[in-house]
Amino acid sequence: MADDPSAAPEPARWIKLRASAAERARWQALAAGRGVSLSELIRASLSGLRLRTRREPPPVAPELLRELARIGNNLNQLARAANRHEPVTATALLARLIAIDRELGALRAAHRRADPPERG
Repeated sequence: MADDPSAAPEPARWIKLRASAAERARWQALAAGRGVSLSELIRASLSGLRLRTRREPPPVAPELLRELARIGNNLNQLARAANRHEPVTATALLARLIAIDRELGALRAAHRRADPPERG
């Protein structure tokens, strides 16, 4: 059944297309400029879909990543304790979550980007 979302996807099929060297080069340049493969570009074009340009993620300061990893580890420890049904008082849990929220707020403030320009 083609409409059944739980059905296994059909294996990919090859479609051969003739194009001049100039056409292929132009299409490949267009695909590369959008950060997609030539196959993705052709599928989207034939399906009438709009491709979004893939952008490289902005560089992130290593110290920010370390801080986020440390906070994530603290959250994981709390989750593990809760999943093992270890006795943790609600007060202790709330205090730790408030501390984590404050740490995240301080990180957010320290690494805040300028607001993007409004579209008009």
